[in-house]
Amino acid sequence: MYKLLGVFLLVISVSANAGLLKVVIAYGTGDVPVNSSIDVDADFVALSVTITADAKMPAERAKLINKLQNIINSKASQATNIDFQQGVISLSPREKSSFSISRSYGRNSESKFYILAKLDDSKDIYSATQEIYNFISQIEIPEDTNLRLGNTSLALASPEQYRSQLLNKIKAEINSTKEVLGTEYKVSISGIENPVIVRQKNDKQVTVFIDYQIQLNQ
Repeated sequence: MYKLLGVFLLVISVSANAGLLKVVIAYGTGDVPVNSSIDVDADFVALSVTITADAKMPAERAKLINKLQNIINSKASQATNIDFQQGVISLSPREKSSFSISRSYGRNSESKFYILAKLDDSKDIYSATQEIYNFISQIEIPEDTNLRLGNTSLALASPEQYRSQLLNKIKAEINSTKEVLGTEYKVSISGIENPVIVRQKNDKQVTVFIDYQIQLNQ
């Protein structure tokens, strides 16, 4: 009756200005595959950032990446309404040759993270993104180190706080279905133990939902 949805979620623990919260970056747009969902205002704009280094030796690449990352993290901890959140760090043990610099085939070392800017009634996605750009523009990039910016996404703090509301909506949907079809149909549900998914709705809101399935048997 409902299609299963496969999505990638990035769950990160926010420290510094945001406190110890669970934040989920919203991925994807469009309709959700279930009837029971909730639209809520996003809490952050998140910009993905990747650091790489051009040094030949793996230890030197790791040192350069770590140095720039620490600089950014330190500046973010001192900034108002800006947070640094570590993502995946991938450090290659291989030396780079002139060939592998242009065609790495898994030999690159990199650190991926997010810069978050808080949203509020006076700050929309555009001004929040500009705030992140202004923050990044003040970072001095050391020699042989590269910083690549990705696209922005909306993010939501502690999406699991909406689980009870979502379960109540799912329960109401099941009861409504039983009323329409009659008692001769048995309704079973699966997937309600899945994590709360966050999908971007527009420039201000995200949609939260659980990827569940309802099955009807006579």
